[in-house]
Amino acid sequence: PEDLKRIERELAEQTAAYRRFSPGLPSNLMLDKPVDGPLSSPFGLRRFFNGEERNPHSGLDFAVPAGTPIKAPAAGKVILIGDYFFNGKTVFVDHGQGFISMFCHLSKIDVKLGQQVPRGGVLGKVGATGRATGPHMHWNVSLNDARVDPAIFIGAFQP
Repeated sequence: PEDLKRIERELAEQTAAYRRFSPGLPSNLMLDKPVDGPLSSPFGLRRFFNGEERNPHSGLDFAVPAGTPIKAPAAGKVILIGDYFFNGKTVFVDHGQGFISMFCHLSKIDVKLGQQVPRGGVLGKVGATGRATGPHMHWNVSLNDARVDPAIFIGAFQP
């Protein structure tokens, strides 16, 4: 019961971050990959847990070692930091006009709430916090509260 209350509270906090709309225009809709490494799980992949279908994968997972620096794919403002039941240590960055990036399962967070981050600025380090099966970086992108495939914003993306 306590875990369920925690999960509900965390979901409300994260939903508010995804629904944020700031007046500043994104500096660029082309994003950099936050880490250099192979893609281990694509956007939209159907997932199953205990034989039951779950929600499709809402982002990209990169198989990189724990401690790998995670870099901001574009300039923005840190709007939420947390240590969540499912996502572990997480950072949300607002790039402007409802364009939000989320990074989770971090081992370490290197930014502060409200901090402006430049493109390529280090947000934290890859880890396996929350409900993770091993070290990796999960990244999702939201545009006006709709999850979209981050790969479409990466020029010449190569998995």
